[in-house]
Amino acid sequence: MEQGSNGFLASLPPELRKQVQGQMRILRAKRGQSLLGRGAGSTDVYFVLEGSFNVIVYSASGREVSLRALTEGDTFGELAAVDGLPRSATVVAQRDARVAALRREEFLAAVRASPDTALWLARLLTAKVRDMNERLFELSALNVQARLHCELLRIAKAAKLSPDGRREAAGAPTHLELANRIGTHREAVTREMGALAERGIIEVDRRRLTFPDLSRLELLVGQAVGDLLELPPVR
Repeated sequence: MEQGSNGFLASLPPELRKQVQGQMRILRAKRGQSLLGRGAGSTDVYFVLEGSFNVIVYSASGREVSLRALTEGDTFGELAAVDGLPRSATVVAQRDARVAALRREEFLAAVRASPDTALWLARLLTAKVRDMNERLFELSALNVQARLHCELLRIAKAAKLSPDGRREAAGAPTHLELANRIGTHREAVTREMGALAERGIIEVDRRRLTFPDLSRLELLVGQAVGDLLELPPVR
């Protein structure tokens, strides 16, 4: 099985790993295709082998709110597998993708059989809680400009290194997708992306986003978050 499920498979003892690999199904998703729908009763767990997905929810008025992006190596669907409740979000392919799918019963059997796999699952859920805490803080406490800087830094850290040593994200989110992630409108994102490009902090070429000066982006985020956290207490 390919690397999208490596963390999960690596946690399994050899015999169980071989069994689980035989239980996995390979699925393909076209760009724009929904693999999961909020409220659905399905309970399979998915491991991203190739491509990328957007995890979204819709308001009553139809406004799209992006919760996170998923790329090669990520896992999704584990919440419904653990608690058996309906899906909490919709997962849509941002570009053509492949995933490995595992039925809930088979996933839980593996978790029960292997302490290392149970620890892997606990770490996975903990990481997602920490990520949501960060995003909640950003939405509640930072202005739009700082929220965009935080999201771009998140993208940069997940991006691959180019031959010249710079971080480069292929298939980067559109300005509208970025706006949905940080709770603003596309025009605000476009303005700030233009300003960052003029300062040489980012380079944008269609859907390719490059970070030639990652240290300056880290400095912008550090200043915004640090200034906020260092405010004196209200008396």
